Amino acid sequence: MSTTEPPEGSPTQPFVRLTARELRAARHGFSHHQAQPPHETPPPTRTRRSTLRFLIATLAVVMISGLLAYFGPLAWASWRAYQRVFVTPVPRATVVINEQGTPEVVLLTPNDSTIQLPNWDKKDRISVLLLGIDRREAEDIPRSDTIIIVTIDPLTKDVGMLSIPRDLLVTIPGYGQEKINAAYALGVNSPITGPGLVRATIEYNFGIPIHYYAEVDFEGFVRIVDTVGGVVVDVPAPIKDDEYPGENYNYTRIYFAPGLQRMDGRTALRYVRTRHDDNDFARGYRQQQVLRALREQGLRLDLIRKAPQLVDSLGDTVRTDLSPTQVLALAKLGTEIPQDRIRSYTLLPATTSYWEPGQPFYLIPNWNAIQAILDEMFPPRQGQPRPRVRATAPRIPASSAAPELAEPVKTPLPELIPSPTPEPKPTPSPVTIVTPTPEPTITHPTPTVEATPHPTQEPTPVPTITAGPTPEPSPTPTPS
Repeated sequence: MSTTEPPEGSPTQPFVRLTARELRAARHGFSHHQAQPPHETPPPTRTRRSTLRFLIATLAVVMISGLLAYFGPLAWASWRAYQRVFVTPVPRATVVINEQGTPEVVLLTPNDSTIQLPNWDKKDRISVLLLGIDRREAEDIPRSDTIIIVTIDPLTKDVGMLSIPRDLLVTIPGYGQEKINAAYALGVNSPITGPGLVRATIEYNFGIPIHYYAEVDFEGFVRIVDTVGGVVVDVPAPIKDDEYPGENYNYTRIYFAPGLQRMDGRTALRYVRTRHDDNDFARGYRQQQVLRALREQGLRLDLIRKAPQLVDSLGDTVRTDLSPTQVLALAKLGTEIPQDRIRSYTLLPATTSYWEPGQPFYLIPNWNAIQAILDEMFPPRQGQPRPRVRATAPRIPASSAAPELAEPVKTPLPELIPSPTPEPKPTPSPVTIVTPTPEPTITHPTPTVEATPHPTQEPTPVPTITAGPTPEPSPTPTPS
């Protein structure tokens, strides 16, 4: 037997020195091939694991610190902007008739059972009051130059917009009959607040329940339009205003040519504010027109996803008692409403003008005609209330309840423009004798509600002498 062969009964494989881990594995019943081969890299020790965890934690802290340093001021500004835009709901009031027989407001507690807000889950109709505020640094009391009521029916996808002219004579609870424009100024320094008194005035006179409000001043309107990249507006007719309010209470001239045009914020503000070339009803139409254009621009830009940036740009120029969730819900609902289901309404056919020398200008409401407009604006639907106006006989106030809002009366006398004399038709006669037209007699009419131009005298026909083809003289025609 060769000496190199292993002895009988010995294992055929050479002896291998096992590691401690392999020995422990063998003691626990693991086979030899299940143990880790000796040539594999041993597992990392506890010290190496701790070092790796420390490095990862340090890197995470550095990254978080950098993000906070960059986005922290933005997040803080956004939070402050949300706090300024989404304000606590203004006090709600009910109107009662006192012992003197005049209406006055009574504040309600937030949990009062008479406060009926829409149930968003049940598709109740929602009415929002939009206010455009003229807030100037030199003035302590802001004014509401724009009052628009927007009603939305989430079930039928119908929207109605009603512009209320600032000169409309209404009953302001607690103050008597006055222009509706004065309600905001009278309530701004009272416990009911400016938006609260405007809401109470509308609910008392028009019977429209106002659930929420949103107000924007001129600077906020400019920022909104500029943030969405401007609006495209089709100007229906030329507009020239020589008395548009300029800087330092001066006047400036503005002009808008007819046609389709893109407006930035400042230009759009002038477009919705001017009214001297036409009237307050035309201005209300322009305001609703720009609101529609802003909606279309918002749909194109998908502004729902850019709501935080939009809120940041508005700052303290917008106020609303709608919550952020409700605003997003309304924005989403707006994307589902077809353009032809948004209807505009005006009080032009339901008002008459009133003016006396030295007195303010008023619009006298015809409440029966206003009721017919509201019936069309709020179509009947089961379970939804319909507005009912409170018809009151108009009484022109002897003095303004808000004298600081009075504007100087600059109503000129009616201008009489005589009709132009028609040009004579061309004839072969070399000589034309024109009979002069007598000047019209100017009569200054007594000032009434609306000045009616004095009719002018019809022009006198022009006689002519025509030379005939024969040498005999032609007879001269006699004027008729």
